[in-house]
Amino acid sequence: MGILNYNSRFYRLVVFMNKIKSIVRYPIKGLSGEDLQNILLEKNQVLPGDREFAFARSYVTYEENDPLYLRKTNFLALVKEEKLAKLETKFDPKTRELTINLDNKVVINEILLKEENIKKVETFFQNYLNLGIDNKPKLVKGIKVEKNNNLTHSFSDIPDKAVSIINLNTINELEKKIGKNINPSRFRANLLIDQGNPWEEFNWIGKKVSVGQCVLEVFKKTQRCAATNVNPVNAIRDINIPNEINTHYGHLDLGVYARVINGGLVSISDKFYIN
Repeated sequence: MGILNYNSRFYRLVVFMNKIKSIVRYPIKGLSGEDLQNILLEKNQVLPGDREFAFARSYVTYEENDPLYLRKTNFLALVKEEKLAKLETKFDPKTRELTINLDNKVVINEILLKEENIKKVETFFQNYLNLGIDNKPKLVKGIKVEKNNNLTHSFSDIPDKAVSIINLNTINELEKKIGKNINPSRFRANLLIDQGNPWEEFNWIGKKVSVGQCVLEVFKKTQRCAATNVNPVNAIRDINIPNEINTHYGHLDLGVYARVINGGLVSISDKFYIN
């Protein structure tokens, strides 16, 4: 897509091409993201390791050997627990080491393999979030098929195996509308793209996109909820994002979901080509 800019005595075509600015996965639902330089996407899968773990609420029944999709409200998440944003977390999915920093101080450093270590972390969240004596959350995990290491279940916000995409220029336009800065991490997307036009990603619905070695099929807009109201820096609900989007654009959507049609490596600065 391009626009004509007047330059001296002639018109110059300026071409805008979306490219990947950031790649982020969220190993544990509701906790910090992990920035990546590249990732090997797999056909019909979420971003590898994304939302592989979650903390289910005490009353939730989750069958690890026969997992079913459950709504985000069944888990600790920013939609209800904005205090989670105060925690700086790091999780190694290979060793299962979880480190939690609060106010620049390490408050948890546990390897989540033994039951006693898992209970320490569950109790930490129970106390930190003031959930009550009978409401200790439970660490749950998606199961993998050992043959190809694919997740048969992840704790994504939708039941589809999808990769979420955010156009940074769409956020920039919304910022201008409301006169406030919006940290893109509010939207917890996997692929953040820039150098394109605002909102053009909605035109990709039903189309295929080539990026890196992959082909994605964009199939759905992302409807935004109260989780985006939380400022990821100070954990305060300081902007009603869904309301602002609806006020200025007449809908609640920002970002899109895509399926991986052909797997392969994607990296920072890879360009998007609309097929």
